[in-house]
Amino acid sequence: MGAQSPQAAQAALAGIQGKLTKVIRHCRSRCLDVLAEVEARIDFADDLPPLDEDGVRQQLEIILTDVEQVLATAHQGELLRTGLKVAIVGQPNVGKSSLLNAGSLCDRAIVSALPRTTRDAVESQLVVGGIPVQVLDTAGIRDATDQVEQLGIERSQTAAQSADVVLLTVDGTVGWTETETRLYRDINHKPHIIVVNKVDLGPPKPLPILDVPLIKTAAALEQGIDALESAILDIVRAKKVTAANTELAINQRQSAALTRAHRSLKQVKVTMQEALPLDFWTIDLRDAIRALGEVTGEEMTESMLDEIFSRFCIGK
Repeated sequence: MGAQSPQAAQAALAGIQGKLTKVIRHCRSRCLDVLAEVEARIDFADDLPPLDEDGVRQQLEIILTDVEQVLATAHQGELLRTGLKVAIVGQPNVGKSSLLNAGSLCDRAIVSALPRTTRDAVESQLVVGGIPVQVLDTAGIRDATDQVEQLGIERSQTAAQSADVVLLTVDGTVGWTETETRLYRDINHKPHIIVVNKVDLGPPKPLPILDVPLIKTAAALEQGIDALESAILDIVRAKKVTAANTELAINQRQSAALTRAHRSLKQVKVTMQEALPLDFWTIDLRDAIRALGEVTGEEMTESMLDEIFSRFCIGK
C-alpha cells in the first residue's frame, strides 16, 4: 500500500498542490489577457478595432467554470491533510493483523493463531494512491466475558463508526456466520469492503451475495493487497467518502482567495450587462487577478501588464 512515512504523504500533497497551481495560473493568465484587451481599448481606442464583447464573455465563462471546479474540491483538502481513516474489523483470528502488516510492510501488529491477540486498536500510516491512509487493526469482535477484551471490542466498534472506510474481514476457511451478519448490519451505512482472507488455505466457503466490493486475500503471503488498495481508491473516486476527486484539493486560505476571484469575475459580467464604462470592468478584473495570485504566489506588476500590452504593437 505504498510508502508509509509522513514525508511521503507530504510529497504526495505537494504534487497535488502543484497541479492546483497550474490550473489557477492558467485562469490567471486568461484574466490577464482579458484585462489587456480591455485596457488597450481604454488607452488606444482610436487605434484598435472595437472590443469583442462576446469573446470576452466566453473567456469569462471558461475561467468561471475552472474556478468553480476547483472550489468544489475545497473539502478534499481536509482528507489530504488528515488522511483517510480505514478500520479493519472482524471476528478474532480472521487475519486482521496480518492484513495490516501486509499493507504496511512491517510487523506493526502481533500475529498469532490464538484469538484475542489484539485487545486494542493498532495503527499504521500508509500512502495509497497519493492519499495518506490511517489503518486501524481493531480487536476481534465477539461475545466476550473478559472485561479487558470487552473494552477492546467497544473501542473496535467506535473505530469502525468513526472510519471513512471499513474493511469487514472474513476467514475464508470458516465463511459467513451470524457474527458477520451482525457486523455487516452495523457498518452497512458506511463505505465498506468485504475482505475474504486465508484463500491460500483452500477455496473460500460460500458467502451471501452482497452488492459491495469483495476482495480475496492471503494476507500472510501478502497476496491480494494491490486489489484491496484499488478497491479503496475506487470508493474514494466514486465520491463515497469526503474526498472524491484527489487530483485537486484546496485549503481554507486558497478557498477564500478563489471565492473572492469568483465574486469579482461574476461582477465583471454584471458590469458588462449594465453597459458600464470599460474602466469599471478593469476594477473587478484586477481584483480577480490579485486573488488568483494569492493562490499561485504571483503578484500583478505594471511591468507585466506592459509586456502583455506590447503585443498590440500600438504606434509601430
